[in-house]
Amino acid sequence: MRTLLAAAAVAGALYGADEATPTFRSTTHLVQLNAVVRSHGKPVTELKKEDFRIFDNGKEQKITVFSVESTTGALPSSNIVLPPGVYTNKLVSKPGTPMSVTVILLDLSNNIKLADQMFARQQVIKFLQTIRPEDRVALYVLSGNGLKVLHDYTTDSAGLLRALNAVSDGKQLPDASQDQTMSFGTDMISLERWMTSGQTGMERDMYMVQRVTGTLAVIEFIANHLASLPGRKNLIWVSGGFPLTMGFNSIEEFNDPSREHRTFSEEITRTVKAVNSANVAIYPVDARGLVADGRFSAEHQKVNLEPKLSMGPIVENQQTMEELASRTGGKAFYNTNDLKHAIRDAVEDSEVTYTIGFYPADEQYDGKFHKFNLKVDRGGLDVRYRKGYYDFQNKPSDTKTRDAEIRDAVWSPLDSSALGMVVQTKRTDKPAPNTLEMMVYIDPRAIGFTANGDRMQGKIDVFFVQKDGHGKQITGKDDAISLNLTPANYDQVMHNGISYHQAVPLSAQAANLRVVVRDDASGTLGSVTVPLRGENQPGLIKR
Repeated sequence: MRTLLAAAAVAGALYGADEATPTFRSTTHLVQLNAVVRSHGKPVTELKKEDFRIFDNGKEQKITVFSVESTTGALPSSNIVLPPGVYTNKLVSKPGTPMSVTVILLDLSNNIKLADQMFARQQVIKFLQTIRPEDRVALYVLSGNGLKVLHDYTTDSAGLLRALNAVSDGKQLPDASQDQTMSFGTDMISLERWMTSGQTGMERDMYMVQRVTGTLAVIEFIANHLASLPGRKNLIWVSGGFPLTMGFNSIEEFNDPSREHRTFSEEITRTVKAVNSANVAIYPVDARGLVADGRFSAEHQKVNLEPKLSMGPIVENQQTMEELASRTGGKAFYNTNDLKHAIRDAVEDSEVTYTIGFYPADEQYDGKFHKFNLKVDRGGLDVRYRKGYYDFQNKPSDTKTRDAEIRDAVWSPLDSSALGMVVQTKRTDKPAPNTLEMMVYIDPRAIGFTANGDRMQGKIDVFFVQKDGHGKQITGKDDAISLNLTPANYDQVMHNGISYHQAVPLSAQAANLRVVVRDDASGTLGSVTVPLRGENQPGLIKR
């Protein structure tokens, strides 16, 4: 029988009692990667920790974390039922959470041709008709209207097909309320400012920049949302892609000072960092089908970010697909009309995955890219994993970066689970009518504490944003929590979590309220959406 717990007990069960309190490390951080090992197209299931050797820039590391996940298994149910008015962003609180999840992102915004959009949609439908009992598939659509969750992860192919068939011109996308396994937000993120095309070269460049950065932000939203799920997650990105560079397609364009000349390496690095932190592998599938170009082949593994003249849009976009797949441990599929088979291959790629982690010896935080080399003590195996990581020390972000991260967290249609939260809510008429009283419980293990003498110090930013039924922000409130803990208080916080109280007067137009918590040291974010309308809204408490 499930147990109905108070909010504090929910927070303790989700973030404390079932997991060991971590040891603070001031000089090293845990680096993890997921590996897929196959032999003759079949997953290898019997490997042990001793069969692997991991090298960081050629130096062998001691494996301290090792686990094996299978798509046929499921996480044990936490037996927690959230009380009325209590919300959390930890996805594994839902019973029956699978060990592996696949998200299909049908990207219509980067498929400019209507024929390509229709072809991609039909291929996804064909795949959904082949869903197996062990598959756990979620379906999202990115279009000029925004990002929409059509369905959370499920094995119900009929439900997924109903949702996808509703995606057509002039039809409203359905809410993701058909499956209770995993609760997604259903807000629409407004991407109109990213999707407005211009006529002049300068206007087209502006449109392209906004489209590329917007798509990368959406991928980051998805990664942050899935972050709390253990094991490997797949993101199958069905798209026409976008280029890594701009302004280098011709001599005329290169010499035109009015045109944009840039790469997107900084934005891609930020997105890849979030994707890798969440253990998500990207599987790009070229929605244009067979568009083979002699200058680019699937056998070419090396990706060079240096701008080159006259590569052509097909080559450039496939280069981006290779880059995202290579840096996250996935695989790119292009130059094929059998997209259904490509999607199936991506889903099956993580039937069995190995998670390997280590604390880098002689940590230097040199800011450079560290290359992985994972060796398996057995021949004839196909081993795939992400290529490495950037060794950056967590530092407080500048104001511009901080504001951009907060803005993204507010507007994302998906709650971020990278920083665990439980929010308990009550409506009250004190100190003003229609006030929402909230107690926010924060998982301290995602907070970047630093040692200063005998104190452990940290800083958290907390934001409360009210939005109307169309996702438009009505009003916001923010606060900062400074932590300066004695050893005893630090131990207590790590055991019990961080609690924060706030009362927010509600606007009559507000449909939901999003609570965002951000760790100042690392930029790690968590968010929880509180519905203010409908059956699940917090009740009124009279005093």
